[in-house]
Amino acid sequence: MAAQRIMVGYVELTEEESEELFEEVKKDKEVESYDALQALMEDFDSRIIEPETKPLKEILDEEAPSEEVNTGTRYIEIFNKLEEDSSYRIKSSKQD
Repeated sequence: MAAQRIMVGYVELTEEESEELFEEVKKDKEVESYDALQALMEDFDSRIIEPETKPLKEILDEEAPSEEVNTGTRYIEIFNKLEEDSSYRIKSSKQD
């Protein structure tokens, strides 16, 4: 079964993200195809969770050690917008 792009709310997932979501949902729900996954996602919405990056120098009053600039990991959180239901968090493939 070939991967396809899934829409969740206003976010169109990449094929990698769609495949990861499919694997997560398949464990939790009775979803056997991408068409079934897309139909299920009609009741879901998503948001992008940006990594919080604060340099140590801002947090510590004292002399902070030098650190590498790390952008962190961006995730996409997928949740049911109509009722309390399972939510999913997948790693975004679009990391800047």
